[in-house]
This record gives sequence, C-alpha cells and structure tokens, in this order.
Amino acid sequence: MTPHNTSPFTLPPTDLAMPWRGLDKLPRRPDEFTFVLLSDRTGGARPGVFERAVDVTNLLRPDFALQVGDVIEGYTTDPTDLARQWAEFDAIADRFEVPFFATPGNHDVSNDVMREHWLARHGALHYHFRYRDVLFVVLDTQDPPQTLEEVAVERPFDWFGTMPAHISDTQAAWAEDVIHANTDVRWTVLAMHMPAWQGDGHAALDRIRSALGDRPYTMFAGHTHNYRRTVVDGRDYVRLGNTGGVWVHDGDEGNWDHITTVTVTPTGLKIANVVVDGVLGVNGGVFTPTRWNDP
Repeated sequence: MTPHNTSPFTLPPTDLAMPWRGLDKLPRRPDEFTFVLLSDRTGGARPGVFERAVDVTNLLRPDFALQVGDVIEGYTTDPTDLARQWAEFDAIADRFEVPFFATPGNHDVSNDVMREHWLARHGALHYHFRYRDVLFVVLDTQDPPQTLEEVAVERPFDWFGTMPAHISDTQAAWAEDVIHANTDVRWTVLAMHMPAWQGDGHAALDRIRSALGDRPYTMFAGHTHNYRRTVVDGRDYVRLGNTGGVWVHDGDEGNWDHITTVTVTPTGLKIANVVVDGVLGVNGGVFTPTRWNDP
C-alpha cells in the first residue's frame, strides 16, 4: 500500500493502480498567477459586449485585469461630454471583482484636454508595477497625441503596417530606467495601446527593447480590433482583438470578442484567448455565438 503524504491532496492508500495520475504536474502555487487583458470597445461600442467581458473576467477569478486602451469614444474637448463618457465607462468598470489597471488609448487621450482629464483621474499616463517578481510596464503610445492630420489619414490605414504611435524620448528614458532598476524579475510584461512594433517599428520602442536585452518578456497591444501573434527573437508580441469595439477588418481571421488570460508559470507564460460568448455561468443558458460581422 502506498501512502501519499507528499501531496497536498489527502488520498486513500492504494496498491500500484490508482484512479488518478500526474500529481507531479500540480501547479506550483503561489509561483503561478493569472491576469487577464481586455481590449478596445470604441469606434461605436456594441452594447453589452465589454460588460459581458467584465462578467467573464469575474467568473474566471484572475489576480487582476489589465485593459490596453480605448474605453471611451473621446475626440472631444467638451468637459461635460467627457465627464459623461467616463461616467458611462465607470459604471461598467465598477462591476470588476478584481483589481483593474488602465492603459491610455488614442480615444481616451486624443488631445491635451483629455490627457489632463486622464491625469486627474488616473495620475499617470505611463507607469510600472511589480507583482510576484514580474515587472509590468504600461506605455503611452499617444505621447504626444496624434495630430488631426494623422487621425484623418488613419481611416484607410494599413492596419497590419506601421502604427502612428508616439512614444517620447522622455518616456523611453523612463522605461529604460525602470527596466535597469528591475533586473531581478523573472519576466517582464509590456502593455501599450498601439502595437508600435508593426511595420517599420518605432525608434523609442527599439530603445526599450535594447534595454530589455536577453531577459524574457512579452508585449501586448490593441488598437487594430483584430488578433494577431508575432514572434520576434523568440518573444511573443500579441496584438489583441476586440472587446466590443467596431470591426475594422474583413474576414474571420482574428475577428472575435475576447479576453486574454495569461498564467505566469515558473517556465514562462501560458496564454489563452477566451471568446466571451463561450463562457456561461452557473445558471447556464443558451450559447449563441455572435459572428464578428453580425449587425
């Protein structure tokens, strides 16, 4: 008979055969933790989708949620309209049952008035934090905001090409300092709104990547409302899809409303995309997937 005293399970004694397997594969808590990423809800938010994503996040119980920008329509200098838009989002975000971290998007900070409003609400446009020996760096790709000319050009923009991201030299220097001051972390996660690595890339992002050197890291962004993973020098660069925003691409590839769950393990990140229509709570219900191009 074999007692199983080395397992956190309390199991009955057995002979060689047993109705379980893989006890050596038990997740190594608390070395592991999970966070989720949510993406864009702008360009004409489809009612109920981001709200559904919040509910799914609460069901999955991650350690925290990180959103990659564009939660209000923005592009206004009217304080009353701006307050109304943020109040609408606050009513949704208040439903999170886990900590929530924000990233500025072009819709959120599209001009100086909106940037000042963001700073009054959130205190910082770029920032970093550590959680269980993992460094999180949140970048502002609207530093400074796009000009009206750039906004006009973006409508027919090549969404798979170079992004009109702006990352100032001052912000790049800040990121370099943060990275150099946190050399003891086991992983680094960088979040930004625009995927500044696409196409011709961005000089400031090149500086940040140089500072990262050989350490393991993963980058996440949104903006394009379409999911795409790119591997560069063995690192994942993940462009998130939609979380309720308008569809801007043709075809089915990468077009779904989702949240992304990321589990940090001792050997790396495990990334899973959860399509929000596919998660039902304890009451069940009717599973009716919404195609990306449905009205």
